Amino acid sequence: MLTALINDLTGTLKCVWFQGAQYWQKQLVKDELVAVSGKLAEDELRQFVHPAIDRLGEDGDESRMFNTGQIVALYPATLDLRKVGLESRTMRRIQQEALAFVRPEIREFLPEQDLTVADALMLGDALFQVHFPESSEALARAWRRIRYEDLFFHQLLFALRKHYNKVLPGVGAFENIGPMTRKVLDALPFPLTEGQKDVLKEIRADLAGPYPMQRLLHGEVGAGKTTVALLAAAMAADAGYQTAFMAPTEILALQHARTIAPPAQAAGLSVRVLRGKQTISQKREVFSAVASGVVHILVGTHALLNEKLSFPRLGLLVIDEQHRFGVEQRAQLSTKGRRPNLLVMTATPIPRTLRLAELGDLDVSTLRELPGGPRDVTTAVRYGPDRERVYKFVLEQAAQGHRVFIICPLVEESDKVQAEAAVDYHRRVAAGALRSLKVGLLHGRMDSEEKEAAVKAFREGVTPVLVATPVVEVGVDVPDASVMIIENPERLGLAALHQLRGRIGRKGQKSLFVLLPGPKLTEEARARLEAIQKTSDGFEIAELDFTLRGSGELFGTRQSGESEFRHYIPERDEALLQYARERAFSMVTTDPELRDYPMLRDHFRETHLHKLGLLAGG
Repeated sequence: MLTALINDLTGTLKCVWFQGAQYWQKQLVKDELVAVSGKLAEDELRQFVHPAIDRLGEDGDESRMFNTGQIVALYPATLDLRKVGLESRTMRRIQQEALAFVRPEIREFLPEQDLTVADALMLGDALFQVHFPESSEALARAWRRIRYEDLFFHQLLFALRKHYNKVLPGVGAFENIGPMTRKVLDALPFPLTEGQKDVLKEIRADLAGPYPMQRLLHGEVGAGKTTVALLAAAMAADAGYQTAFMAPTEILALQHARTIAPPAQAAGLSVRVLRGKQTISQKREVFSAVASGVVHILVGTHALLNEKLSFPRLGLLVIDEQHRFGVEQRAQLSTKGRRPNLLVMTATPIPRTLRLAELGDLDVSTLRELPGGPRDVTTAVRYGPDRERVYKFVLEQAAQGHRVFIICPLVEESDKVQAEAAVDYHRRVAAGALRSLKVGLLHGRMDSEEKEAAVKAFREGVTPVLVATPVVEVGVDVPDASVMIIENPERLGLAALHQLRGRIGRKGQKSLFVLLPGPKLTEEARARLEAIQKTSDGFEIAELDFTLRGSGELFGTRQSGESEFRHYIPERDEALLQYARERAFSMVTTDPELRDYPMLRDHFRETHLHKLGLLAGG
């Protein structure tokens, strides 16, 4: 331990170090002027423990104050960095010397009027204030400059993509749309909703236009997006083109194929499936059929990215649950054709701010209406003491021929840990409270045949109860399912809970969605559970989720390769995003080559141009 006494004209204080005593003993010089900052110990000793100190020399030079007397920057440091002295106080001194060296050379490349409207500092001032802020206001304006740059360049990428989409040649306008599409329509087992008709009009106008479609279709679970995609594929077939339909999981790919095959084949369209688990000979046969042009619609997983797969006339890409694919994968698929039309779909309604930030180069179509009208699903929260009653209810429902999902807690992002939790839970209930029933099991670590068999047994009632991880959120379609129980729902966001709820009551039957939270609920988790009980509107829920949690991992798996908004918080920066978007699109509309902004153009080419093909559209 090292103790040092400091004094001024008002009295004396003690400074104490329990670590680094040898270092500080060398640093502190008797009778030297210092500035000291810390939290005064709450006792009678009047002492600082491990205070921040600046040595000011004989003259009390305040320019040497890196650690005291101001808003102080903190830098993350690993143990290895600390061992060589690269802690925050050292980093502050290095930053000050570096900024003094380069600041005169820093040139602003953003238009001055943009920074004025955004109430942001010029780049050189912003970089200095971020590290050595003179005030809270200056710090806020500095960060606005940095956030605006991030947002502006991302929106500039969107604007340029939309511009080049209208300039660069694609597959060309689809002509003769009608005969095949009409046959598919006639073969559908149900009439289209008004929402589906409106979206199909938008898609038809895109496909008949001179440049490739770039469209996002988002809507509720069960709103009929797959049917819309099938009819878009029929329009492509009318024009003599093929469709690639990519889904993130084999379960979902098989479900899509099962849904679209009957009406497609009734109209004379060939539908094939390509999966990673197929044998080499099976894949070769599919490759050959696609290459010969006899396959009109190829449904598959990441297997569609296989370099041996070749489409002679690829005219339409449909990508479902598009946020689950990395942008490089989407771009790779698009290279299998001559800039084909693109339809990306998601069953997670996307808050408007996030849509502009992440998918701003796509035109947007929305499906709100559910075929057959609203579902009769009641949401209820039950707690620990009610568990036995909940299991008794499951037994009653199974005896009546209903299907019951039990979703296991989401313990970790890891598939392995989720699978272990599901297996353990399944073993407990199958041998305990539900031992009189056959209980199925489904999790992400099972191979495709096991998953398919588990879903088939559940669909047919062989196993009336299915214990599963949230893998069922996407792609498990069992219309007879009328009950879903969620263990530890507080570990899921509102959007995920709503997605899961959409898996029951699909035939219009009265259904029950039961939430069984754990004993310790945060206020935020409690608010989520209250919200999911109050509304069944997925778009309203998406906005609520956005408000409660922020952007978070709203769409699940992080998309590699996309621009990382390093400092952007959507709910705080919406106005800044809107202004950045307006400016970027206005610039590209009047000056797509950015000739009037040479410094901005040069910086964009150096740092962002390579991302132009890696946006939502691929």
